[in-house]
Amino acid sequence: MNKIFLVIQREYATRVRKPSFWVLTLVVPILLAGLYAVPIVLATRPLEHANVLVADETGLFTGEFRSGRDITYLDAGSLDYAKRQLAEVDSLDAIVYIPARESTIPYDAFLYYRTDEPSATVQSNVDRQLQEILHNRILQDVHGISPEDYAMLTGTHIKLRTQDIETGRDGFLTIKTVVGIVLVMLVFMAVFLFGSQVMRGVMEEKTSRIVEVIVCSVKPFQLMMGKVVGIGLVGLTQFALWMLLSAVAVGGLQVTHGDLFRQTAESMQLESVATKGTEAAAQMEAARTAMPVNELMQGLTSINFGLLVLVFVFYFVFGYLLYSSLFAAMGSLVDSETDSQQFTLPVTAPLILSMLLLPAMINAPSGSLSVWLSIIPFTSPVAMMLRIPFGVPVWQLALSAGLLLVTFPACIWAAARIYRAGILRYGQKTTWHDVWRFLSRRGAQKA
Repeated sequence: MNKIFLVIQREYATRVRKPSFWVLTLVVPILLAGLYAVPIVLATRPLEHANVLVADETGLFTGEFRSGRDITYLDAGSLDYAKRQLAEVDSLDAIVYIPARESTIPYDAFLYYRTDEPSATVQSNVDRQLQEILHNRILQDVHGISPEDYAMLTGTHIKLRTQDIETGRDGFLTIKTVVGIVLVMLVFMAVFLFGSQVMRGVMEEKTSRIVEVIVCSVKPFQLMMGKVVGIGLVGLTQFALWMLLSAVAVGGLQVTHGDLFRQTAESMQLESVATKGTEAAAQMEAARTAMPVNELMQGLTSINFGLLVLVFVFYFVFGYLLYSSLFAAMGSLVDSETDSQQFTLPVTAPLILSMLLLPAMINAPSGSLSVWLSIIPFTSPVAMMLRIPFGVPVWQLALSAGLLLVTFPACIWAAARIYRAGILRYGQKTTWHDVWRFLSRRGAQKA
């Protein structure tokens, strides 16, 4: 046991001392804190004000454009006058020109600008108001609907909220899907990244013949387990530092920019306010503007992150132990990474299959396909990570965890037999028949 600890210590210290380890450890929390803060900053920061002239030859849009906090509309009359004003006045940004056509209803309009193209916000606002004013005119003149009724008609929306009938919790499908995908990618990349490090380390020691010296004092099984556990601890250390530094970064943002988060919390109250007519339309418009940030915050708080972290650590550890032991066995069979492809592809096929089936699991996180993939030990580290933000029945989580706990020792046992037989095997082309022979009692004794 002491020898395994020595190997673990060597593998851990060698990798933690690398500058690349610390660079990656520091960069990821900064990115996570940025992803947390950017939507709030973008939603609350004031936009650059724009002044837009309106040149309307049809008479349908004159005086109808509504100015707001970020855009001011000014009636200019003719297009020629508007062009002169745009050229002479620096504070003017664009011209909305609606030409008169032979048909009663105009079918096109132009947004002219000088030098700098108007922002997407300005273009979207102009387009939206053009459609609303035209529809309002048609409904008012042809069908006799008043502007107030039209505002209530277009400004009132029903928000579909998916809720658990027993707990009353909202579904927040999109947010939970994004969280699940992030967890899936973390587990998938961790298993492949650290598993490939195990395989590469085994191959380097084998090709350099260092392993011949090491096995004189350390048994092959001790060497394999020390390498697998040591690199796994490096991964856990990195994930722990990521979570700690991310929490510090997010907490620092909340302390130093508390006004942004207070504005977001205050804007949440707008969703529950609605009366009638144009007042309701204005309130609903304000609520819809704040809704993406509100839903992000509410969706994140609806997830049980304590359970999520525990499940993530469990499936990362045992999923890694399962696959890294197989990676170590495959690395002991070959002398170069090119030759390893014939062994690594079948071994990693379940993980690759679960990633290919990810769209189907996203479509139905509680469907039969998702349930079975989250129970099968070779695909559960990926599939369960996608399902856990949505809530998984206790019996399914227990069954999945139990099967993984039973399977990973069997994989380590098989990998140890292959590793013991293949680590000192040089200059011979290894086939799957040889692997089966190594696994058999007679083949292991001969090796």
